[in-house]
Amino acid sequence: MATKKPLLDIGNRNEEFARLSERMARLDEAFRMILSDFSHHIEVIFFKQEKSDLLNIKADVEYRLFAAQFHLRLLLQHHHDIEEEVQRIYSKDAKQILQEVYPSHPLFDRHQNEANAIFDSIVFHLASIFDYFSAMINFICKKKDRSITKWSNLARACRHPDNAYYALPVGEEIRNQDREFVQKLYEYRSRLIHEKSYVNPIRLTIDVMSGKTQVRFEAASSLCKKFPSLEKKSVDNEITAAFAAKFLMEETITSIVKLLFRLKAHMESHSTYPNHIAGHEIIMLYSEPGTGRAYPMSKPYWEELSKYFQLNL
Repeated sequence: MATKKPLLDIGNRNEEFARLSERMARLDEAFRMILSDFSHHIEVIFFKQEKSDLLNIKADVEYRLFAAQFHLRLLLQHHHDIEEEVQRIYSKDAKQILQEVYPSHPLFDRHQNEANAIFDSIVFHLASIFDYFSAMINFICKKKDRSITKWSNLARACRHPDNAYYALPVGEEIRNQDREFVQKLYEYRSRLIHEKSYVNPIRLTIDVMSGKTQVRFEAASSLCKKFPSLEKKSVDNEITAAFAAKFLMEETITSIVKLLFRLKAHMESHSTYPNHIAGHEIIMLYSEPGTGRAYPMSKPYWEELSKYFQLNL
């Protein structure tokens, strides 16, 4: 009988959630710097509808991230609740847990469906982020154009040599992120919508000596195969659904941050500063220590964000 591969699961849950929360806070900071740079380089929007438009997109993206994190918390809580239920039943009547039931065990079937429903919600929330974000990219790069509201349309535009996006550095980054991550996430979501939910197999471990039970849900093999880094880890480990969900959240945040840095560079290269700020009463600038040179207020924040996310830009 083949030995079951060890589980690769989330470690300290409190530490992992604190880490995710910090990354989300840094992403919020990056979004705020994008709004600041838009006013500095393109058009002062402090009291205009355009600021509300960009703030609404920012709020939509952050809500979806919050929702994904909330569902990850639900998934972990579900593990805890199931373990307590299985432990209670096993301690009272082990046969109810261990006996084979044809065609499948109703208790574990129910728990699998519940876990699948939560995991699928995480995927749906994360994929929808890129639709919202595509609207912000198009708004900034196409002079407040609101015509693109789907990531697939934006990625398609960036792949077409006749489209203005094709030659832009931000267009290159969109192609990179679409190829390396977003398209894979979309394809997985599409299968969930149009075909079926992939089963996250349940894994029950029982310590015979102590009578303690452990329940975990393994990530569907079809998900691991979509993402090379997950597939590599799955060679020697069984990836849990919780670990896979955390991976998808982290990859989503990293992908968006890389695109935000490209948006920053795009605005700098298309800057009309200082011409467009003439007549405005208040313009805030960052004075570089030592030299006194004036820069956009966002400069030290972008430098810190680049170090935090370990980006070589």
